[in-house]
Parts: sequence; C-alpha cells; structure tokens
Amino acid sequence: MKLQFLCVAHHDQLQANVGKAIQLWQIGFDTGQFYCDHLMWHDAIPHLGCAFETAEILLTNKHLEHELSCEWFTSSALLLVSALTNINSHRQAEEIIWMTINRLEKELVDNSQSNIWINRYLERAYSQLSSLVTTVSVNKRQGHQDPRGIEVAASIH
Repeated sequence: MKLQFLCVAHHDQLQANVGKAIQLWQIGFDTGQFYCDHLMWHDAIPHLGCAFETAEILLTNKHLEHELSCEWFTSSALLLVSALTNINSHRQAEEIIWMTINRLEKELVDNSQSNIWINRYLERAYSQLSSLVTTVSVNKRQGHQDPRGIEVAASIH
C-alpha cells in the first residue's frame, strides 16, 4: 500500500509540474534510446517505460502543444515495443501497442480537427503491430516461444 501511495503521489506531482514531467520524459527517452542503440534491451526497458508513462501524463494534462505530446507518446511507445520485442516479450509489446492505439484513437475522437497528424501516429502504431504479428507468426512456425513459457498472442483489432 505504501508503494502504491508513492506512485500516485509521483503521478500527481508530474501532473502538477509540467516542467519536471518534460525533463523526466526527456531523460527516460534519451537513456532508453542510448541503451537500445547499444543493443542493451533489458537496460532500456525501465527508462522507456518511464518515458511512455510520463508522455501519457503530458498528453492527458494538455499543457504541451497537442501534436508534440502525441509525438512523444507514440515515439516512447514504439521504442519500448521495439525493446520488448528484442527480448521476446511479445505479449507485453502487444499490450503497449494496443494501449497506444486505443489512446490515440481516443485523441482522434476528442480532437477531430487534428485528425491528419493523429492518423500519422496511428499508422506508425498499426505498422508496428503488423510487424509484431509477423514476428510472432514466424516464431510460432519455427517453434519459438516466449522465454518465460508464455504463449505469444497475436490479436487483430
């Protein structure tokens, strides 16, 4: 319970302090990108997860230019998905993609005047989903399985 309270307090603090949230996103994204560039996927994931969650906070509180917050959210998500895919955590990668798609579709409904560029971000997310489904399909045909023994799911939206 204590940890949950700290996480909620941290979330609330980031919502209240946009400058701190932007800084946290930038550090998380840049650090995650560094680790990905060096093929250190496991090291990248916590930083990219932080960037993804922080970008969602920034998207929600609408203190940034909307297109920029959508760009940060999508870029964070897709880099996180890439890192997860590279360690064969396909189920988690798929969950992140669907969270991203659902959130961007909500933005599309709520901001119809921005549909051209929101659709670009959705196209990137759907393209990543297609790549993931292809990877999972190839792995299944070759008899590969998630290293934790979890059967990989390939959903179609």
